[in-house]
Amino acid sequence: MLVRRFPRAVGSLPLLVAFVREFFAERRWDPDQAYDVDLVLEELFTNMVRHARGGTSEIEVGLAAGDGALTLRLRDEGVEPWDPSQAPAPDIGRPLHERRPGGLGLHFIRQLTRDLRFEHVDGTAIVTAVLQAPR
Repeated sequence: MLVRRFPRAVGSLPLLVAFVREFFAERRWDPDQAYDVDLVLEELFTNMVRHARGGTSEIEVGLAAGDGALTLRLRDEGVEPWDPSQAPAPDIGRPLHERRPGGLGLHFIRQLTRDLRFEHVDGTAIVTAVLQAPR
């Protein structure tokens, strides 16, 4: 697993995209196929920055590939228990003007991943997302 730490700030998103591009380049994968990975990683990272209480100054991000899968792992240390999978699913059938803002990020992540797990162990939140690896 290729692992890096990123400052706990939304301003880190360009660094995350560069990290994904580096990972793709090492495997000689087409960078145009990185969009889903970018979307999932950016949404999970942004949720940690905005919603997790506590935390250190950095969030660890890992990328791994194998068996036709690409795995993302985010580790956020020193945070209170937080499990966004408990958030209610958005009612996407309702007209936009009747919906409250937010909640679609997790919906998109669930559509793009094979597996999505949220854990909290000894003050550390660990989010693991598994996607189809590019061919």
